[in-house]
Amino acid sequence: MARGAAGGIQRLMQFFLPKEEEFFGLFEHMAERAYQGALLLQELFHGGRSAEVLQGPIMDLEHEVDDLKHECINRLNNTFVTPIMFDRQDILDLADELDSVVDFTRAAVDRTALYKVTTVPPAVVEMSDILVAATSAMHAAAGSLAKLRSAETTFVAEVNALENRADSVLKQGLADLFANEKDAITILKWKEILDYVEEAIDHCEDTVNTIEAALVKNS
Repeated sequence: MARGAAGGIQRLMQFFLPKEEEFFGLFEHMAERAYQGALLLQELFHGGRSAEVLQGPIMDLEHEVDDLKHECINRLNNTFVTPIMFDRQDILDLADELDSVVDFTRAAVDRTALYKVTTVPPAVVEMSDILVAATSAMHAAAGSLAKLRSAETTFVAEVNALENRADSVLKQGLADLFANEKDAITILKWKEILDYVEEAIDHCEDTVNTIEAALVKNS
């Protein structure tokens, strides 16, 4: 009888315990959308489709990420015990950071369309390339969460290096704008766009740092 009762309690606990893969899958899907958004921004600044054309696709990606974030929060609210690797705050922080990457990527596309800027400065092109690389590394990390251990976080150094490179590119890009662009309004437009791209890259770094901190905390 005792064994049967113990088995019943174990089955009940299994019912309430969340499956880590459910949260991991949501994070991976959010990171994949962030990468797709970065590719759209790169296409824009490399002379592909116009900002006006890309506003629809990037808005769709942002809405998908919003839905995934809400799904993550709903599952968390209906969970009594969080996954072993992440506590509740870790999950909320990670969802927020991934969401922010897409938010700022969309902001860069929207401002480019709004301001009707034409000639794209080299720094803007390079920043979009860095964002693609950072979101790619972030996506790979999110896709392997179930296998990660604190000693296997090389993606953190990769994204941190990309963020440092972005800081250098941004500073030089702004210096070039002030030196070569005669129209003050155009300078302000590109500075705002550059700032949005930088924010997206910063949140990629914050994402992988959040993953690393959770792994170390629970290792």
